[in-house]
Amino acid sequence: MIEDRHRLAREFADTIERIRSLEGFDSFGAVPTPEELIAQAHHGPLVVFTTGREWCDALLVTASGITHLNLIGVTGQIVADTAASFHRAQATVLHAAGRSERVAAEKRLGTTLEWLWDAVTGPVLHALGYHDEPAEGRPWPRVWWIPDGPLGLLPLHAAGHHSDPAGHGRRTVMDRVVSSYTPTVRALAYSRRAADGVPAPTASSLVVAMPTTPGLPGGQTLPHVADEADAARRHLPDSTVLRTPAFDADADADDVDPSMLPTAERVLQRLPSCAIAHFACHGTSDPTDPSQSRLLLYDHARNPLTVTSLGPLRLEGARLAYLSACSTAAIKTGDLIDEAIHVASAFQLAGFPHVVGTLWEINDRIAVTVADRFYTHLRDPDGNLDPGRAACALHATVREVRDGADLPEGYDRTAVPSLWAAYLHTGA
Repeated sequence: MIEDRHRLAREFADTIERIRSLEGFDSFGAVPTPEELIAQAHHGPLVVFTTGREWCDALLVTASGITHLNLIGVTGQIVADTAASFHRAQATVLHAAGRSERVAAEKRLGTTLEWLWDAVTGPVLHALGYHDEPAEGRPWPRVWWIPDGPLGLLPLHAAGHHSDPAGHGRRTVMDRVVSSYTPTVRALAYSRRAADGVPAPTASSLVVAMPTTPGLPGGQTLPHVADEADAARRHLPDSTVLRTPAFDADADADDVDPSMLPTAERVLQRLPSCAIAHFACHGTSDPTDPSQSRLLLYDHARNPLTVTSLGPLRLEGARLAYLSACSTAAIKTGDLIDEAIHVASAFQLAGFPHVVGTLWEINDRIAVTVADRFYTHLRDPDGNLDPGRAACALHATVREVRDGADLPEGYDRTAVPSLWAAYLHTGA
């Protein structure tokens, strides 16, 4: 046994050395240098969290240097307990039978977002000098969050006291900065190189819609997915639409060309030729093996579109992946929460410099509004779609939904973080 360990260690070291001997891979597996970190802060600060059982702190990387911030009173255990409570409340919102129970669970979500501001993101933004919403006409500052451990289970971008009056001094992240995430600083550098590349030759788009999902009970109907697909198609140029029949999971797809059903093989064949890909479907985060987290397409039972199946892709012309599915940026494997292995990061590493993902199960009616407004905000002043605006477009959209845009009747605008706080941007 000891001999095997020594042999495997030598083989691992030899493999690392061979990789580092290749051109462009000299720093593979090494800790980034301070210069590498600072070089990626020219568009906005990077906030790199480190969490231990009894402590939590952050490295604040700006264009002028790196500083350390100790998050007083925050420990990894406290964050883990808070994240567990947050997700229990989220499950209650989804599955509780009575309205009063759901309202109480939404209140717990809001309380957690307030704690997250008071203990974590508020001190960070204060240290970075972001004390208020930017003045009218000024560009919104951007911040990249790089959480580790259980902090990666919480919506840092949505932290805040959302019941504060709108306007000056509102204590929320989204009323002060535009948030993005990245698994690592090097992943961000990779996304930025991809963003600077040449767009796909045809500048085409792919829309994948699953109103019903074969193999799930009752087809797990998503009644508003067809509307979302129509909204995406109206905005996206030269769209190819792959979709299942509207409301019968056991049908033979009589109302759909069989060659246009969204199988994993067809999606993987089309991704290299599209600049923007929009998915409206079910998604799942695998609780035991995050590499098997997936989008549920027509043939998911026999040929799933997983994190692993996206791994070999290197998409040079890709620009934006919009993953309107449940838990596409979530990790549910406790032993691997530091690894940021999920569907959104898989699309990012496959070559999409901008990815819109979700942290939990989303409401498919609200998803129509979010998608439509997102693509509206994605247009530049000349009316052209600009994927480089993705983070700002999502930020503007989520603020609008939080403030009441198309919320279900009877909901208070600040009382339903479950409907808007799940959406996040990862990448450049």
